[in-house]
Amino acid sequence: MTYAELAITSNFSFLRGASHPEEYAVQAAALGLAGIGIADRNSVAGVVRAHSIAKQHKVRLAVGARLVFADGSTPDILAYPSDKHAWARLARLLSLGKQRAEKGECYLGIADLLDWQEGLNLIVMPPEDARTLNIAVLHRLRGAAPGRVWLGANHLYQGDDARRLARLDRLAKSARLPLLAN
Repeated sequence: MTYAELAITSNFSFLRGASHPEEYAVQAAALGLAGIGIADRNSVAGVVRAHSIAKQHKVRLAVGARLVFADGSTPDILAYPSDKHAWARLARLLSLGKQRAEKGECYLGIADLLDWQEGLNLIVMPPEDARTLNIAVLHRLRGAAPGRVWLGANHLYQGDDARRLARLDRLAKSARLPLLAN
């Protein structure tokens, strides 16, 4: 199988993810997935556990972070580093956000991401109501990180998936971004 699930949230995202990162790696191997991407909420905490088990089970692993922004209007963005320098930038970005906030929180703005985006592959996660997606954010990201930005698309199973996916496809084309199933 050539499918890789890229929007996994582990139990390191408190009250959002349920399973341990290593359990995802084992399940991905059992399902025959090409790989998995673990992106916890403003964190890379599960990387060591996931890496060792994924390697043991021969599952390709991408580790990043689900960047959740403080402004309430910027959609969540999955950030996957492309090399060790990008990994360092992602760690610095997360540290910056955590230094600004109370313990356990992270305060990031889109300008922070734009300052630290070099080498990060970015997947914009649209809100449930795709009509509220800020197209200007898509254009800013594409301009700052050409060839490294995708618009995520997933089923919500609420009865209007075909209409929502068509809207996301139109938004992706308008922003000249590829649409990525996740």
